[in-house]
Amino acid sequence: MDEKSESKISWNILDKIIAKFRYVQVDKYIIEDSDVVDIGCGQSGSFLHRHKEKISKGYGFDFKIKDHKTENLIFINNSELDGFPLKNDSIDTIFMNALLEHLDNPEKILLDALKILKSGGRIVMTTPTPISKPILEFMAYKLHIINEMEIREHKHYYSKQDIENLVSNLNQFVPVKLEKYKKFELGVNSLIVIKKM
Repeated sequence: MDEKSESKISWNILDKIIAKFRYVQVDKYIIEDSDVVDIGCGQSGSFLHRHKEKISKGYGFDFKIKDHKTENLIFINNSELDGFPLKNDSIDTIFMNALLEHLDNPEKILLDALKILKSGGRIVMTTPTPISKPILEFMAYKLHIINEMEIREHKHYYSKQDIENLVSNLNQFVPVKLEKYKKFELGVNSLIVIKKM
């Protein structure tokens, strides 16, 4: 089965609708003519493509994407990379949409991200909350209406306290602050904004 067919099977219409709800929360953090990174951009890099007319340059990193460049967007497969091959203090905003819950070592990824982020820049993330776990598992495993593999890859469901602890740990290495924490989609998803001081 080729990659295109596999992608069509694994992402159905409901997955795409859920992704659009996340995008509505984070779109406002796109700054005109800025340099942006999307960590965990997926096979298609859809979030960066959505904003390519507004941003100056966009970099997408994912284990599942092939290295390629299109207009002002550069996509890099980072499955064998340690960190992100960009200049320190060069990026205005970093996005991590529905990625945190998949990471074995989120602190390391965030510290690597903070290296390339400018002072005053933001990491903008969405991640499901603990109450979403039984709902997502039921939808994936019993109803088969969302991507089962994606849900099986979830390592942790983050509460507000978990996020505050994570930011506190980051602060031991880089001065940051939790600028925003907000639940959406009836409390099953959360928006997190971390500012580099």
